[in-house]
Amino acid sequence: MTKRARIEYDGRQALQDAGWQLRKRDAVAFNGGSETDAHLLAKTLVAAVLRDQGYRIDTEVEKDDVGEIDVVAYGGEGPPFAVEVETNPTQEVISDKLSRYYEGEPYRDVFVIDPSEMPDSISGAREFVEGEL
Repeated sequence: MTKRARIEYDGRQALQDAGWQLRKRDAVAFNGGSETDAHLLAKTLVAAVLRDQGYRIDTEVEKDDVGEIDVVAYGGEGPPFAVEVETNPTQEVISDKLSRYYEGEPYRDVFVIDPSEMPDSISGAREFVEGEL
């Protein structure tokens, strides 16, 4: 097994051992509720940027009684991390997400990206996402 494959395996295994339901391939999925075009675009751009940076990614990653994370990245430098796409997030929403997705979980960080702040152009939106990560 290559070093990269071992890092990916270890990251995926840590998440699965903690109860997170990851697929074994890069995937972008729709969420279970109503998803705006801006949310889907932001999530897809996050996944594309992270994949281009060498991470394995999965979206809408669930854990029973906790919820689902928009994007999970693993297989890169350090432990896995999560990205939540949240339109106009309040401090209360951010605190809730951090308490459920970060505290006591194997994620090194949780980033929150507000798609309402993205520029209208695809290239501008991608640059915005790169800057947020």
